[in-house]
Amino acid sequence: MTTIQTATSSTTKPAGDGSLARLRSAALSLQTKATALIVLVILAVTTAVTAYSIHYSSRFVREQQEAQLVQAASLLAKAAAPMMMDNMIDGVAELARRAANGAPLLYVMLTDVDGRELASAVYGPAGVQRPTPALGKPGGALEHALSESVGAQGRGVLSISYPISQRQPATEGNDDGRTRLLGYVYTGMSANEWQRSLAAHMDFVIGVGAIALIVVVPLGFWLVHRIMAPVDSLAETMIKFSHGGLNVRSKVKGGDEIGRLAQAFNRMADQHRQTHERLVRLNLELERRVAERTWQLRELASREPLTGLYNRRHFNEVLRRRFAEAIRHGSELSCIMIDLDGFKHANDAFGHQVGDELLVLTATMILSQLRVSDVAARYGGDEFILLLPQTDAEQAHVLGQRIMQQFDREALTRFPQAKVSMSMGVSSVNSSGVSEADELVKSADQAMYAAKQAGKGRVVMASRAAQGAGV
Repeated sequence: MTTIQTATSSTTKPAGDGSLARLRSAALSLQTKATALIVLVILAVTTAVTAYSIHYSSRFVREQQEAQLVQAASLLAKAAAPMMMDNMIDGVAELARRAANGAPLLYVMLTDVDGRELASAVYGPAGVQRPTPALGKPGGALEHALSESVGAQGRGVLSISYPISQRQPATEGNDDGRTRLLGYVYTGMSANEWQRSLAAHMDFVIGVGAIALIVVVPLGFWLVHRIMAPVDSLAETMIKFSHGGLNVRSKVKGGDEIGRLAQAFNRMADQHRQTHERLVRLNLELERRVAERTWQLRELASREPLTGLYNRRHFNEVLRRRFAEAIRHGSELSCIMIDLDGFKHANDAFGHQVGDELLVLTATMILSQLRVSDVAARYGGDEFILLLPQTDAEQAHVLGQRIMQQFDREALTRFPQAKVSMSMGVSSVNSSGVSEADELVKSADQAMYAAKQAGKGRVVMASRAAQGAGV
């Protein structure tokens, strides 16, 4: 029993200390500070906004009522003017009776210029009574006048006197078209009673709001400074981190929310830096693989599958670039068009497999004699084309002879019955005088046909194609 009591007393004391520590931490936490600040700010702002809203609403309603009353009086004056011109007193009385319907006019009285009553009507359960507006005699004024008074049963009444006038047409004796004053409309409408109550309390509410603001501003500034100092430090660290400073860390300490946030940021920054380093390595490897794969795909798309030479589309792209460079720099560029003589007969006689082998053999012989800068393509069925930068017509002619001699030896050894040879046409920018890339190919093609006509198995230069000379 004693042991249990001792254990119990030893455990309750730390629990009390822990509760006190948690209470102290909660009292000093960011949430408590922020809550106090928000409550005070909301109180001050609400008081100020309420006072302003009451003042603005009261003024707005009053202006709206005045505008409504002026508009109603103006309409009555316009409607009564022709009746008074024609001395239609009954019509004026009917107009007053219809207008004084309480929505919004409480009474209507129409008088002549001297203030003598012509007709009047009052809205109310007692029927039509003689109105007693407290506006006085306008004294011949052509402008309306507004006033506010207390009517029956203490109700506020907003009243107006509005002139009834008619513009006279110009005549021979009176050509200025003056406006004639016929009389006045006296009318009024109920003023909202709550406006007076709001006006009575407005100064009090504004004063309370002003005092609240005077108290809240310095207190709020102090609380915000205490709250925002570590926040600003943490934000500055985050900005440096976002600008690439992956090694910066927050120095904010403490057990409140901002301190825990700073610790979480530091852990996140460590993980981000490690992840960033891995991503950099992976990105470099990915870029290398993508570049390699892109090159492979480009090569596959630009090469002819049987011979491995470039296709015609890729050759035309390279031709335009190389031709533009040659023209711009004044350098030489040559083109060789190659056609296999007797290929169709060999393909028909010995089968397509032999025909394919002959095409592959041709591509192999061509590639064995070319430089890295030279471009070879399969131009058609048994036609091949070469583009030779920095090579004049004579050098291209020599290269064509080497390719032809090597092909003749290999074809004779591997396909003795095929009897296939080569006809070549050589053209260059300077010797042929061409001005377009297509003209360079056309010139080489014409020279190749000249070689065929001259007996096949030979190389003809474009400058000599017209004479049919070959070597």
